[in-house]
Amino acid sequence: MLYVDFGVEMSSGLNGVGLRAWELASALAKYEEVLVLTPDVPHVDVLETWAGVPWQVRSEEIVPTPKKGRDIYLYGFATPTDVIGRFKEAGVTCIFDAIVWALEYTTYQRVHNSSDRSAEYSELLDEYLTRLRSADGYLVASEVEKQVLTGMLTTCRPDVLLEPGRDMSLDDLMWLLPVGFSDRNERTGLKRSAEPAALGPDFVWNGGLWNHYSPVTAVRGLSSLLDAGRNASLWFLYPQRGTPTAAYRAVQEAVAADPRLGRQVTFCQGGLSLADRIAVMETARASLCLYEPHVLWDLCPPMRLRETALYQLPVVAPRRGALGDLVSAHGFGVTTASLSADDVAAAMLSCLQDEPAAKMRKAAAAFAEDLRYEAVIPGVAAWLDRLRTR
Repeated sequence: MLYVDFGVEMSSGLNGVGLRAWELASALAKYEEVLVLTPDVPHVDVLETWAGVPWQVRSEEIVPTPKKGRDIYLYGFATPTDVIGRFKEAGVTCIFDAIVWALEYTTYQRVHNSSDRSAEYSELLDEYLTRLRSADGYLVASEVEKQVLTGMLTTCRPDVLLEPGRDMSLDDLMWLLPVGFSDRNERTGLKRSAEPAALGPDFVWNGGLWNHYSPVTAVRGLSSLLDAGRNASLWFLYPQRGTPTAAYRAVQEAVAADPRLGRQVTFCQGGLSLADRIAVMETARASLCLYEPHVLWDLCPPMRLRETALYQLPVVAPRRGALGDLVSAHGFGVTTASLSADDVAAAMLSCLQDEPAAKMRKAAAAFAEDLRYEAVIPGVAAWLDRLRTR
């Protein structure tokens, strides 16, 4: 049995990591008996999309009895450490999908709001290191991430590196599995309405309003576009959850400061179902993924790259970073030299022009072939089998 447990809530829909859980389970189901474990009952759209993938609400009663070492537990950065511990104690082979890094915790609003930031961060870091130390193998999303993980293992898991006969290429310990999508996804799995889709926004911000992004620069770019006489709209697709972030507050203030933006900017506060998101993503002109220079984004592109591939949706991104590198190499979007309002507006304008936009969409469709999980899962399945027999 392959258990997939990424620890994220699913009753109201899915975020990027939740999508990765279901899509990996779907792609691996050809090679493994799979079971997705969830903290709650998933939204009806999720269950319809991946109707053939077995799932179960995780409970304390789920303590597997491994069949001759055949069981594997694949977990993520949000999986509770006590649950990981139960599987580890039961002798299950544990795999950490290490695509979110402790560096991200430095941007968390709860850390910045704390009277003792170091203590707050240390609490999160301790949980992260428990996940890291519990693993028998690791999935990473880029070669740079493999290098970072190697550095972390030298300090927190030297026992692994000192094992007799250890292959120091570490190819037996880590497997590269980029951000991608499965052939079974919301576009192929959900029944579509017979009604024509309503016209959506020109631009979407298809991710969270977290502090390691700079969504306010998207709003400022839109203002500059309006100044130039070009009408355009922008939707923020994910609701703000928990404590409002500084990034979210900055966006709200920027919208309030420009009366025109009240009509052009929409916050989907209740969130969108997968079915609703399909219509929006299929009619949008481009997505915006903007952030200040940050080493976090030098490691790997964000999960929202999935939508660029799945929907052939051009993306506007900073030139620096893993996403900017991919955009420059493959041409499925536009990069900005800076996050100034004029630079962002110029990039957005390119996405509104038919000929450049058509070329970007064609490039995104070609690039999508490289991100299909089904194309790379045979290698993942073989690697998992090798881990079982170690």
